[in-house]
Amino acid sequence: MFIKNHIKLFLVGICLVIIAVGSFLTFYLFLNDKDTDEPGIISYVETTTTVSITTVTENFFYVDIKGCVVNPGVYQVTENNIVKDVIDMAGGLKKNAYTNNINLSMKVKPEMVIIVYNKNEVTSNSSTIKNVTNDASIVTTTTSSKSSKSESNVVVNINTASLEELQTIPGIGEGKAKKIIEYRNDNKFNTIEDIKNVSGIGDSLFEQIKNHITV
Repeated sequence: MFIKNHIKLFLVGICLVIIAVGSFLTFYLFLNDKDTDEPGIISYVETTTTVSITTVTENFFYVDIKGCVVNPGVYQVTENNIVKDVIDMAGGLKKNAYTNNINLSMKVKPEMVIIVYNKNEVTSNSSTIKNVTNDASIVTTTTSSKSSKSESNVVVNINTASLEELQTIPGIGEGKAKKIIEYRNDNKFNTIEDIKNVSGIGDSLFEQIKNHITV
């Protein structure tokens, strides 16, 4: 009987120990859960996207186109335009336009003068045509008109040339060009020497222009 009582007490003691240990573990886990249950801090990183807008500014300026185009005149262009663009702005070329001496892909420049001659104004002499550079009909105001005319190998037909075209002949200004037109209205030029019949054009000036004119 005594032994049975001791065994019961022993079992009760073991149960109490198990309960105590379980209570301790439960309390310990509860404290840990409390610590980890505190609200966390969530950081938001604001990303700012900067859009850079580049504005392309085009430089506008004017060029003058004369001769065998539908609508000669002054046109507003940009540095990205080429000679062909200006011809298109002027309504295109006339039927008898001569463009072998013009670089249609050349970019235009401020105050450029583009002269498109007709086929009758350009001699069929192959050596003359060979010497015509791609930009022979392009004259800018940065070069004096006298030097531009003397450097050009284009031959002008004095029977058919317009007032502007006659002025491309070295030594022929607006006044003499008008006199040439007045003379040919009544008298056709049969030879280039006939131009000496025009008032103001003598032997000296003829020697200067004879290689630049034809009939």
